[in-house]
Amino acid sequence: MIKKTESGDMVGYRRPPVGTRFKKGRSGNPRGRPKKNRQEFQPGKILQSIDSEELVVNINGKPIRMSKAEIQFRQMFTKAIKGDMNAARIIAKLAKQYFGPEAEGPPEIEFIVAPAGTAHAAKS
Repeated sequence: MIKKTESGDMVGYRRPPVGTRFKKGRSGNPRGRPKKNRQEFQPGKILQSIDSEELVVNINGKPIRMSKAEIQFRQMFTKAIKGDMNAARIIAKLAKQYFGPEAEGPPEIEFIVAPAGTAHAAKS
């Protein structure tokens, strides 16, 4: 139902009061849509935050807190010891990078095949 106001304006369904109508030349959304928060993608920071997270690991039955980075290095050493050449190369590269070329590594290991009749060949 449409009513007349004291000033003579029609107010009702689809006829808001004159004072609350959109003004000519003025936006209905003056502040606009909020800007999207654009943070720069930084994979280094993401990796650092993930690697610095700590986990509880059981070693010899004892719970020990370690960072994920330390766990990764321990796994890399284990793989290198078991014969994974890619892991050994990565460990050697990291050792050279952080300890320098003057750092001494273990002496070259030489394997000697013992004859079948000796005591060393019997242990297996």
